[in-house]
Amino acid sequence: MKKLKGTVKGAELATPLSGVKISRQDTQGKILEETTSDEYGRWQIVAFEKGNQLVFSFNGYVTKTLTSDEHTQVVRLLEDKLIGYQPRLWYLPGDNIDVFVHSPVSYSATLFRHGLHKDCILELGKMTAHEQWVTDNYFVEQGLDWEKSFQYKIPKTVKPGLYSLLLSAQGQEPFAIPMIVSTRARGDKTKLLVLASTNTWQSYNIWGGRSRYRSFENDVSPNFMTLPKNPLARLKRAILNRIPDQSKTMLRKFIGMKPVSYEWRFQKLTIRRPFTNCQLEGDDWFEPFTNHLAGGEWRLLAWLERENIPYDIISGAELHKTPDILKQYKAIIFSTHCEYWTPEMYEGIKKYHENNQLWLLNLSGNTMYREIEFFDDGSTRCVSLSFANSCADETQLLGVRFSMADYSTCAPYKILKPEHWAFNGVPINKEFPFFGGISLNQNTLKKYSRYDPGRPGVENGLCGMGASGWETDKLSRTAPKDFQIIAKGTNPRGGADMVVREPHGNTRGGVFSASSLVFSGSLGVDLVSSLIVKNVIDRALNGTESKL
Repeated sequence: MKKLKGTVKGAELATPLSGVKISRQDTQGKILEETTSDEYGRWQIVAFEKGNQLVFSFNGYVTKTLTSDEHTQVVRLLEDKLIGYQPRLWYLPGDNIDVFVHSPVSYSATLFRHGLHKDCILELGKMTAHEQWVTDNYFVEQGLDWEKSFQYKIPKTVKPGLYSLLLSAQGQEPFAIPMIVSTRARGDKTKLLVLASTNTWQSYNIWGGRSRYRSFENDVSPNFMTLPKNPLARLKRAILNRIPDQSKTMLRKFIGMKPVSYEWRFQKLTIRRPFTNCQLEGDDWFEPFTNHLAGGEWRLLAWLERENIPYDIISGAELHKTPDILKQYKAIIFSTHCEYWTPEMYEGIKKYHENNQLWLLNLSGNTMYREIEFFDDGSTRCVSLSFANSCADETQLLGVRFSMADYSTCAPYKILKPEHWAFNGVPINKEFPFFGGISLNQNTLKKYSRYDPGRPGVENGLCGMGASGWETDKLSRTAPKDFQIIAKGTNPRGGADMVVREPHGNTRGGVFSASSLVFSGSLGVDLVSSLIVKNVIDRALNGTESKL
């Protein structure tokens, strides 16, 4: 006989589970000893013998049975609800896709394209319930190894765009698996390319208990959506949130605090797990939403289609692998929250921007700010929290750099240079030179019970309303001197700097940066925002001369 003890946690967030029934049974299933986990998920079995097995059962979770040889310090239980994943975030027309689903009941699967309309592409029909399992301890680095539930094929004739595989079942919350479907005929039908921020989707995905931002694997991260009750503690957290990481380390050392290890921020994030942060379950792009990932990018693509502007689209992994894709295009849009980059992506953009007249249209906030690396399977790892320090100064291309000063606030822009060609044909009230007073990306109620890192990292969500906000960039001192600010956010601490850099001769392309995460959400509802970007796209694709 021997004593066994450990901790039992959930699969999705590595949350300690209290009240789990743990029973020691013989080979016939007879219960020999029984206990329950405490408030910290801890449990202990006193008299485990050879041939016994441990059974972990908890309402709402998949029951797990282990032998003594399989016992680990941390036991993980899978939430018994509809959820799934695919092996990649990007595909081409004609590709076959394996799908891995856990569902306690039979469910339906439908492939949708998210554009001006949410178009049904494939009805895959009814699927039988499929019980999966998760390995114990921590699995965010190596990924899940679920049994394949089914396979389907993307039709060869589909348009490039943002897609999702929607899983739905009676009594279950719907779950949308996101993906980009790009095109095999690069640049044949359009010279405008959209870079989807799939690298950022991956970095924020916390399913399994760890993202680039939070780790619950070893209880090292507080729930960032809940503020401390103590006013002094709330003030302390607010101050620390505004201090750069390097300065925090120096401050802790100066005041004698113990150093905090953030090694988990630089560990591998597998792609083989569900993405719970993309908010593609809704039916209408025109409804208000709160999301800085795929849900936000849907609104940009819907606007392009409403304005009859054709586009191709690629994922971050595709640009990383084949940066010469850019040879086929005149302009590239960085979408919504294009934060995570590899050196290969950067060098490709720089090459075609400086030598092939490629225009950079930054319809994103917090762009090109962190460095990552890719693994062969598409998983990623953060290499550096500062792209400028580890790879290259992004302001040499974009002019702007992310600032935490206005985090989670939203406000309109004020026009500073109404004579600029970007405002040609734009109705401007000289006495009230403001625009972007509304964005579809705004504070909304949370729809589903899942933990959603696609929402703001503050308890009260977004504060205010407008196209400048959530995360914003400002013109940097290190930027080339020919960048000019044509409009500026009216957020409390300066807001987003909307900047333009003119192209140079037959080599360097132009640059336009809205410098705001919620800006793309304003395009469908704000006339001035829409007209500005249409002017910029027209200039980039057709070479319309400036009327300055």
